Amino acid sequence: MDNTVSENNNSQHRSTERVVLILEFLTETENSGKTLTEIANYLNAPKSSILPILRTLVSYGYLHYNPIVMQYFLGYKLYEIGTKYVGDSNMDDVIFQVMYNFAVANNITLILGELIAGDVLVVQRVDSFEKLRFYRAVGRRIPAYADAVGKILLAEKSDADVMRLYPEGLTPITPKMITNPSVLFEDLDTIRQTGVAVSNEESTLYVRSVAVPIKKHDVTCYGLEICISIFDYTEEKERKLLYELYELKGKIEGFLKMQ
Repeated sequence: MDNTVSENNNSQHRSTERVVLILEFLTETENSGKTLTEIANYLNAPKSSILPILRTLVSYGYLHYNPIVMQYFLGYKLYEIGTKYVGDSNMDDVIFQVMYNFAVANNITLILGELIAGDVLVVQRVDSFEKLRFYRAVGRRIPAYADAVGKILLAEKSDADVMRLYPEGLTPITPKMITNPSVLFEDLDTIRQTGVAVSNEESTLYVRSVAVPIKKHDVTCYGLEICISIFDYTEEKERKLLYELYELKGKIEGFLKMQ
């Protein structure tokens, strides 16, 4: 596709076409942001012409600008539109919005997962805007024992029920993943006592995740997880994020009660 906007179009049509091309460009790159220079080069257009368009898209929520890395990313409005298009009734728009606000405010990846048999299914995700980021697509399934969001959900079951989910044992995803059932049971027992699950590079190398349960009418239905690069991890940072994660948990559970 020729990314140069036709000279025959008037200025209004040219701006409209550029909006579409910008959104398509950022959709193709999916997990990576782009700078003003990269976007202008892609469109073969001067930066002075592209910058006002980008600012307008940011102001309406269709793009997000991270001043730290000076990059533009797809914004929450596009997620809202996509959710409505596919008719996803599992996640209310307002719940996504509070998740998005949390992720942007803390520049961190946030995942909502649901237990399906022995797997955890990603039902919602908001990415951080760091250059080095953890990425797991909505709809992806991984063994629940391999990640914090899965273990917080497994902790609701007895050890015997957990093992019935994995008749062939615990298959490792990374070298740091728990494969000994006895060690997993000890981990799940700690989770039951603390109400918090931790995964330290078990599902993804260089990523530490922390999860809490999300309840609807006193029944755990989801796990809510933050993902932290081990290069950015400190105990103080994790304590602060966990405190705020509990506040977010309360908000989401409040919304679920209204459904």
